[in-house]
Amino acid sequence: MHTESQLASSGTSHLIEKSMLLSNVLKKAMGETTVSRQESRYRFLTISRNRGSLGDSIAEGLAGGLGWHLFDKEIVNYISENSRVRENLVRELDERSQTLVQDTIGRFLGMAGGTPFGMFEYHQALIKTLAYLAARGNAIIMGRGSNFALRGDPRGLHVRITASTETRIARLSSRWGVSATEARRRMIGIETERREFLKRHFQHSADDDRYYDIVYNTDRMEPEYVVASILGVLSLPACSEIPVSAKP
Repeated sequence: MHTESQLASSGTSHLIEKSMLLSNVLKKAMGETTVSRQESRYRFLTISRNRGSLGDSIAEGLAGGLGWHLFDKEIVNYISENSRVRENLVRELDERSQTLVQDTIGRFLGMAGGTPFGMFEYHQALIKTLAYLAARGNAIIMGRGSNFALRGDPRGLHVRITASTETRIARLSSRWGVSATEARRRMIGIETERREFLKRHFQHSADDDRYYDIVYNTDRMEPEYVVASILGVLSLPACSEIPVSAKP
């Protein structure tokens, strides 16, 4: 049986390990120049997913297929809360990219109409972080309302991964080794927290399909099929280059 001091020590060690991992990931992300295996008009990808929809597996598959960096919730939060890391990101952007960042930030905060959203300092830092990562390019950004914050940027493709409630509960029950009832309870708790975050910071719902370019239902689609589909979209030329039928 673990004592309270042992548990506290274990928790501290876990936090230290996670902090070191995030630092290593960020150093790698900011120190390498990654080139996509295919030319595309898209520079970044945002992924919104329901828990149990296989969104994480799909994001990892895309990162491997494209050679892009994957920024999940913890890494985005880490950058948002660390001003020195944000300054490093800004320094490596050229003038054009910095202008795009300012346009993105100004556009979103203008849309907000000056209304205070939750913790205002964190909100501003989050928007800046998402804009920096998008301007840097070769980025897959998971959640954090990135599809809302970056919606006006034509270089981004915004994807939603979902599945039916029953399918997601079955997957989570198996993954967590708990009953379907317990899996449902945990899933609802996680998704309630996510909804509150989006409402507080962006005044939007993750279920609003108007803010996604593509929505995938993974009830019957394996992650590799979704990855292949998204890679196909990313390889398409600009819409103006695609011939369109003149039929009424």
